[in-house]
Amino acid sequence: MDIFTNTVKAKYDLSDEIADSRLKSFVWCFVCAFVIMTICTRSSFLYVFNMWDDANSYFTVGKSIFRGMVPYRDLFDQKGIMLYFIYGVASLISPVTFKGVFIMEIIAAFAALLGILRIYQLFLEPSTFPYIITPITGAVIYSARNFYWGGSAEEFLFPFIVWGLYLSVRYFRKIYPKPMDYKTVLIGGILAGCVLNIKFNSLGLFFAWMVMVFVADIIGSRSVVKAFVSCMVFLGGMLLATLPWILYFAVNGAVGDWLYVYIYKNVFEYSAKLTLAERAAKIYDILKNHFLNNKLLYVLMVLGALYLLASTISTYAYEDPNNRNKRNRFFVEISDMELINIGMQLFFLLLVIFIGGVSLPYYSFSTNVFVLFGFIPFCYIIEKFLKGKIEKHTHGRSYGGSILDTSIAFAMSIVALIVGAVITVFTSINPKVMGIRAEDLWLYHFKDYIENTGIENPGIINEFGFDAGLYTVLDVEPICYYFQTQTLNMQEVLDYQKTYLHSGEADFVLSINSPAEGIGDRYDLVMQERCVFYEYDETFYLYQRNDNPADEG
Repeated sequence: MDIFTNTVKAKYDLSDEIADSRLKSFVWCFVCAFVIMTICTRSSFLYVFNMWDDANSYFTVGKSIFRGMVPYRDLFDQKGIMLYFIYGVASLISPVTFKGVFIMEIIAAFAALLGILRIYQLFLEPSTFPYIITPITGAVIYSARNFYWGGSAEEFLFPFIVWGLYLSVRYFRKIYPKPMDYKTVLIGGILAGCVLNIKFNSLGLFFAWMVMVFVADIIGSRSVVKAFVSCMVFLGGMLLATLPWILYFAVNGAVGDWLYVYIYKNVFEYSAKLTLAERAAKIYDILKNHFLNNKLLYVLMVLGALYLLASTISTYAYEDPNNRNKRNRFFVEISDMELINIGMQLFFLLLVIFIGGVSLPYYSFSTNVFVLFGFIPFCYIIEKFLKGKIEKHTHGRSYGGSILDTSIAFAMSIVALIVGAVITVFTSINPKVMGIRAEDLWLYHFKDYIENTGIENPGIINEFGFDAGLYTVLDVEPICYYFQTQTLNMQEVLDYQKTYLHSGEADFVLSINSPAEGIGDRYDLVMQERCVFYEYDETFYLYQRNDNPADEG
């Protein structure tokens, strides 16, 4: 299959209908996504089970949607409804494994890699290096520590971040100072609306996105009216993306629950209470920790930032046409507005993610797309070198076609994919636990015990921890609102759960790292097991209800 055949009509002449075939880019990005995700996520068939409690929590809530329960009203969790819907669809594929989640992760990675390839095509000759560098870029992105175990909210909103960045970069690179058309503004709003309904703290990029469109309308097309209309169109796009969820909650009488839990609690209860100086210091410490834990990512981001800055400055230093040719051997063409646009989106994305002063290892994953700018210098300089060789043999005629033979480009891309796979194996934390088997895990030991009791649809409560996976492997729904112990208002959660324990409504109690509390003599400890593997050490306690009378207290 001549997968890399392409004819370029003009130098970097790109539009929505990219010069190369859609089929080629779709097939290539899907193959890259499949290879990378198979290694990087614990939802993959190479792993026995994704034991991340967050992912299991999303799975439980998502599965419950298709079984008549309503998030925020019937079950408490803090992420966006679109994330739960994605997990709910995954549960329809397999309700007791992460096979469906794996498929959804491949789709998300495919969409993200396709967007990354499109961004590369804005800076490089479209048919060659974008294909070669995309699998390596994907490997660096998904094998970073901030990818974590696989299945995070950040992972599923990542494609919307990537395509938002693409639309913005393309506009300032190809269209500005002409105004951005309303169709693109609307699409940007829809992308932002999807992020809003997965995890809204990554909306900082789209805040900068719309600010830059607003400024471009005023400076470029000198139209204040257009600038304000664009804002309304953008908000309309966000509303379009949110409307299905408004209708869903309205039909189920849960709009108030949705707004209270997802918006109010996340904004006013989850953030740390800090002064401005303390908040700034906290953000600095958080960013430093993320940098140290993801060194390759951030070194490449800094390299990309310095290169783009140097490229912009060099346009003023080499204004003479004769010197401009020398400059173009090393520096990509980039304008002031392009540089400001990219910088603004990264800055506000980081700011809004961490402004609350709270951080976990996976919070910075949505910023990983900016690593691609660190690869551009290498590809661009090699590309210019090869192009110079071609023009030298054609007596200096300007050349705007593919710089590599089709077969060579294809072979290099396959090699790049292999290199990407090697990168994931040696840099991702997840392959280190690939050898764990079902018989090694407490989860399946507890599952077998519960099933052997003969209790149908056992009622389970997680104490002192998030959903550890029993709901998933047993294929049961939660019996109460606080089906797991949340970090917000923890005492309130524990007191609520105790009402179900005192009355004996819970058949089993799963406690994590601490013996269960407040269960009186109504429950017996039936299993206890410590689970230790790479960077993981937790002890699980399983209690079963006995025949003693219910507590009156």
